[in-house]
Amino acid sequence: MCAVAGATAQPRRAVPASAADTVLLSEKADGDYIVRRALVERRADSDYSVRYLINLATLDAALDGNSRELNELNSFVSGIMKDSLTKVRSVVITGYASPDGPVALNERLARSRARDFRNYVDTKYGFSKKFNVRTSSVAEDWEMCRALVEKSSMPEKQAVLRIIDGSQSPEAKEAALKRMPAAWEYMAEHILPPIRRVAMTINYDESSLVEQRTRIRKPKPAPKPAPQPVAEPCPPAEPCRCWEIGEEINGIIVEIPDAETSAYSGNARGVRKAARRDVRNGREVAAYDSREAERIDRQAAKAEKKIAKKEAKAAKKAEKAARKIDREMRK
Repeated sequence: MCAVAGATAQPRRAVPASAADTVLLSEKADGDYIVRRALVERRADSDYSVRYLINLATLDAALDGNSRELNELNSFVSGIMKDSLTKVRSVVITGYASPDGPVALNERLARSRARDFRNYVDTKYGFSKKFNVRTSSVAEDWEMCRALVEKSSMPEKQAVLRIIDGSQSPEAKEAALKRMPAAWEYMAEHILPPIRRVAMTINYDESSLVEQRTRIRKPKPAPKPAPQPVAEPCPPAEPCRCWEIGEEINGIIVEIPDAETSAYSGNARGVRKAARRDVRNGREVAAYDSREAERIDRQAAKAEKKIAKKEAKAAKKAEKAARKIDREMRK
């Protein structure tokens, strides 16, 4: 399998779907191969996250890793703008607020952060004019809060988790946490700041041109025709040797040949034996050619399987690297 790269963009933390749509573009013969060119389309997405300061809904590009995240976003957008084989399906921007302070204030803050970042990408890239952009908000992200607490080594960790998992209202949970000064101080410094953020997901279709070369299976050679035995002249006529028998036959009548007749029969058997030997040779040649053709097919299949295995290994390595980056970002 020989693949021709069709996408110039390098997706960041992209996770292509397992299924792919393939459109056959052309098919032609090239010597002993059939060459097929196809367009392969895969769905993928790329995620970006920027932080906001407490009680603010204005993007600060210099805040805690935001510059790196925005630079990577800029690189990705530049790539997809130049690549005609990558098509953006949708862009989802979600604003978040940390679970401290009044819920109503956090709702307004989360919505304002989503709008602020949408204005940023619209001003810089014209996203809303080119793509389907949607915004949403999460007033108090208790789910991420719990995940960060569980991974931390904060004081009174189990008690904090029980409060978060409880059925109280958000205000009651916040009040209970604030009655644990050491735990709340740790949360205010390490847990709550990463929750104040905007997350953006770019969903897109990634296409590539693929060329596949398949060896043509040659027809198996027909077995060689067996040589026909050469007819030999019949022996000269001999006087008929007869026996007089009665009207009733109680056994089998057999004519016993003389020496000359036996010699003739021996020659005929030799011719038939040679004919059978030629037939066997022809079958052996046909069997050998068939085994060779099957061996070549197995080698081609093995090579294709090896290439597929390498591609799967590379994809797994890329996914592992993506998870590592995500863990580092969360940390």
